[in-house]
Amino acid sequence: MSPHARFLQQLRTMPAGPAQHMRLGEVGATIVLLGLLIAAPLFVSRATVNDLGQAVCLGLFAISFNIIFKYSGLLSFGHAAFFGFAAYAEALLFQRFGNLPAPLLVLAAGASAGLLGLLLGQVSVRREGAYFSMTTLAIGAVFYSAAFKWSAVTGGTDGLDGFMPDSLVILPGWQWRSPSLAQTYWLVLAMLIPAALAAWAVLELTPFGNAVRAVRQNEKRAKFLGYNTHAVKLANFTMAASIAGIAGALWAIDNGFVSTDSIDLTFSTTVIIIAFLGGSGWYWGPVIGAVLYIAASDWLSAMTPHWQIWFGLGFIFMVLFFPGGISGLAATAWRRTAFK
Repeated sequence: MSPHARFLQQLRTMPAGPAQHMRLGEVGATIVLLGLLIAAPLFVSRATVNDLGQAVCLGLFAISFNIIFKYSGLLSFGHAAFFGFAAYAEALLFQRFGNLPAPLLVLAAGASAGLLGLLLGQVSVRREGAYFSMTTLAIGAVFYSAAFKWSAVTGGTDGLDGFMPDSLVILPGWQWRSPSLAQTYWLVLAMLIPAALAAWAVLELTPFGNAVRAVRQNEKRAKFLGYNTHAVKLANFTMAASIAGIAGALWAIDNGFVSTDSIDLTFSTTVIIIAFLGGSGWYWGPVIGAVLYIAASDWLSAMTPHWQIWFGLGFIFMVLFFPGGISGLAATAWRRTAFK
């Protein structure tokens, strides 16, 4: 067996039997999760649909963060720069080209965020550990300052609203006049799910995904085996920026409003909390974390004006005693029942 083949084999730490059972469990959980999200407007209230719309956008945003964190081992503190940049781009695109199909405008905003990630990644992914985190933090601060100061384009603290057209074009010849809350939610899901699945397929089913894992496992050895480690990390960073951009564009559609809140440094911290709550070990874990975050925020804010304190304490408890998050707890329970 060649050194390259042995190295890739070492990346799979679980025995074949349990790994197969875990894979089946993940597939089943994915089908159940997506099915529940799609069917939700049929049996929940309008307020819940509104919350779910925000949650799935945040979930995709957290997935994009996890693409960097889980697969490349890099902790970004400025990931909201790509989310907010695409959200503003989507609002401006709707203002100028609102007669074009919405999916096309979402892809354009995502591509713009990906291009931004490609440019900024040339600098940031050359750093490691805390240096990478501080670089992304500085990038996020720069973009927040630009959004705050460039009020002629971004609206400053007032943000941008009123950009959604009365008739939303879905496809050429197919449009919705004043789409309902449920229709907007389903439209967001119709673009969100394929984007998330495409990124998952690239990372899990292609040689590129093997290369990303190899670089994270041992970058020096991967370089010795012929990988261009900088190019691999840059490509993964760019893909994560694109997915974050799609999430930001969908956020703009779902809310009909974009402000500096979607690009500030606090938002970059929020996505880290969401990813850890849901569990970064499972690809779809951040979606669970986003739903939990929105639900807990609404419930606690209705109970007390100091809800951030209680939420913070709950998060500390989760990190200390259940570091794998909700999906980690579910995976542990699955292993205990399936492997008896």
